[in-house]
Amino acid sequence: MHAYTSVLSVPPFPINLQPIRFCYHQLANAELQKIEYRSVVMEFRFSKMFAFLTLTTLVAMASHAAAVRQPLPQLSYWNSVLPNTPMPKAFSELVHPGDLVSKNFLRPAGAENQLDKATDALGPCAGLVLMEKDLHPGKTVKYGFPRDTTSKSSRFVSRPTAESIPFSSNKMEEILKRFSLRPESAEANTIKETIDYCEMPAMKGEERYCATSLESLVDFATSELGSNIRTMSTEVERGANNDVEQTYTITDGVKVLSEDKVVTCHKMSYPFAVFLCHAIEKTRAYMVPMEGADGTKANAVIICHRDTSKFAPNNWGLSQLHLKPGEGPLCHLLSDGHLTWLGEKNLDDQYIISVA
Repeated sequence: MHAYTSVLSVPPFPINLQPIRFCYHQLANAELQKIEYRSVVMEFRFSKMFAFLTLTTLVAMASHAAAVRQPLPQLSYWNSVLPNTPMPKAFSELVHPGDLVSKNFLRPAGAENQLDKATDALGPCAGLVLMEKDLHPGKTVKYGFPRDTTSKSSRFVSRPTAESIPFSSNKMEEILKRFSLRPESAEANTIKETIDYCEMPAMKGEERYCATSLESLVDFATSELGSNIRTMSTEVERGANNDVEQTYTITDGVKVLSEDKVVTCHKMSYPFAVFLCHAIEKTRAYMVPMEGADGTKANAVIICHRDTSKFAPNNWGLSQLHLKPGEGPLCHLLSDGHLTWLGEKNLDDQYIISVA
């Protein structure tokens, strides 16, 4: 029987394993160096990427901060044209970044924006109307000071945006498509009414203009009164029951603000802020302090049109005072969100009416 040597048996001659171990260690060290190299490269690349992202973030933050610090175009225009005239709250509340339009621009009666529309519930005399001779301390009137919160939902858009949107009764279809409104909707009807008011011809002795941006409003006011002007609006202590009708008593300090031309602006119902501004000859403005039965105090701006001979025979305000055109002055209170502009010659000529 042959004897076979097992392959697993100890070889008949000694084997030197040192070179093998050396080669193994060399290979292991090489692989380890490769791994370390890759790790260093990846770490370097990650560091570069992290630095890039950090730099990009810082640049973006700086750009955003610069944009925040940069005033809005409407504010810049106001300050450049009217550097000495503080912007009234009625306007500043309507200036925001972006050109957003409102879907909630409907509001109740009392918008005060038209003098010569017969039974128009939105006319400027739809609130408190009274005779000029009644503007004296001790006179009592019944009134509530509703806060017109709905109208504040429609804000100013930039002049370029306003000019890009049609504002004409001949472009109603395009306008409604722009605002995604159905022709039979209440909003569409309100838009049509507003544009119709704006397109009504001015009566004799009246300059009127519908401003679709803050910039165009400023342009109209300064074209009528110059750049040295200021604004006045009704101010009332806000409480839970301001909109509830109560008895108000006119107190001492009734002041004539203007004996001459004034510009009055009324907020209209529209998807973005639109003001109907007009200047009527022989118009006097008053600041009238009042105190309610519950102690609420108000300083009301009251506009008196001293020559009503050109008014429509069925003017709402005249009918409330049982007057015909030309029979006497018509005075109405400017409600929340509406204001009047006074020219340079009126700023220092105001005076207090003595107690009657």
